Amino acid sequence: MKERIVEETRKLIAAYEPEKIAETASKLQEIWLEAVPEITKGARLIKREQREKLKAVGTPVPVLKAIGKEVGKRAKRRVEDFIPLIVLLWDEYGREGRLVAATALGPMELSDPERVIPIIYELAKTSISWEDCDQLAMEALEPIVRKRPEEYLERLWGWVSDENKWVRRVAITVIGRLPMKRADYTRRCLEMVEPAFGDKDLDVRRALSFAIRMGARGDPGLVRDFLATQLEQRSDPASVWVLCDVIRSMTKKLLPEFRGLLPAYERLLETVEEGSRRSIESAIKVLRR
Repeated sequence: MKERIVEETRKLIAAYEPEKIAETASKLQEIWLEAVPEITKGARLIKREQREKLKAVGTPVPVLKAIGKEVGKRAKRRVEDFIPLIVLLWDEYGREGRLVAATALGPMELSDPERVIPIIYELAKTSISWEDCDQLAMEALEPIVRKRPEEYLERLWGWVSDENKWVRRVAITVIGRLPMKRADYTRRCLEMVEPAFGDKDLDVRRALSFAIRMGARGDPGLVRDFLATQLEQRSDPASVWVLCDVIRSMTKKLLPEFRGLLPAYERLLETVEEGSRRSIESAIKVLRR
C-alpha cells in the first residue's frame, strides 16, 4: 500500500499549480485516508476529545512522512509556489496535514532557509500537541541546523525564551539533538537551553530534560559538570523536576557517568520544598542502583 500511496502522491504533486491549492490539499487528504486502519494504536492512546481537537484520523506516521517526502522533493525546486499549500495543510487538515507539512518543509528549508525558517516559526506558534510540535522541530527545522550549525544554531537563541510555549519546545528539541551528531557543539547547546530552567510549562520542561540527555550522548562529561552547576544554583520546583527527570530518564549505559552527582542530589533533598522531595528521591534511587 505504501508504494502505491507514494506513486499517487508523486503524480499529484507533479501536476501541482499554485492556483490549485485547495484541490491539491483535498486530494492529498484522500490519499492518506486510504491508509487509515479501522483501529490504530495511536488512536487508542489519545483521548477522544483530543482526537477531535487534533482532527486526527489515525493514518500511520510512516505513511504521512512518505507523502511529505514526495511533496518535499518537488517543493524544494519551487519553494515559493508550495508554501501556500504547506500552510493550508497545517492550518486546515488536522494532525495528518500537519505531519505531511512538517516533513515537506525539511527539503524546502534546505533549499531556501531564509524564506522557510520564518514560516516554521509562525507554524510553531499554532501547534496543538507535542506530536505536531516535535515533528515540526525534527523534520522541518532541524535539517538546516544540523547541516550548517555555524550559520543557523545561534538564530534559535530568541526562540528558547519566546512567549509561545511551542516555539520554545521546537527550539529546545532541535538544539538538544545537535550533539548526537556534532559532539563538538555540546557545550554551546547546553548554554543555549539553560534559560529554559524554571519554565512553568510541563511540555517545555520535558523538552529541556530531553535536550540535556541528548547532550550526554555527545559529551557525558560536559553534561555531568553542567548538572553539577545547576544542582548548586537551583532549588525551585520546576528546575528540580528537570534535574531529576534527566537522571530518571537517562540512557542506562550512560548512568555510571553521573553516579558522582549522588551527594549533590542528597544535599538538594535537604533543602527543597516538600512537593519536590519525591522527584529527588526517585533520582537518588536511580543513582544508587
